[in-house]
Amino acid sequence: MNDPRLTKHWKVVEVMLNQASEFLHEPERFSIKEQELEYYADYINNSEFELAMDELAAIAKAFGCKSGFWRRLKKVADQMELYTKSAEYEKEFHLALKAKA
Repeated sequence: MNDPRLTKHWKVVEVMLNQASEFLHEPERFSIKEQELEYYADYINNSEFELAMDELAAIAKAFGCKSGFWRRLKKVADQMELYTKSAEYEKEFHLALKAKA
């Protein structure tokens, strides 16, 4: 039986992940090839949201990104109640702010 609340919860997580992934499309700063996002897309399509989040974080660390990305990813981790990852993304957020300054 599908619980409508759980279905809605995971749909919100999926939307939040997709919003975070949009921060990785910054052609003026770097170019991410579609194949770089291939695993992410596979994880999303299979509802493997934690793996999708991990993949986005790995891409962001490899290519660099704005602090806003890490803030969005932190919110996803909070939504999924993955507080260790949330703390990690908060740290990355502050590092990105320092790099900007």
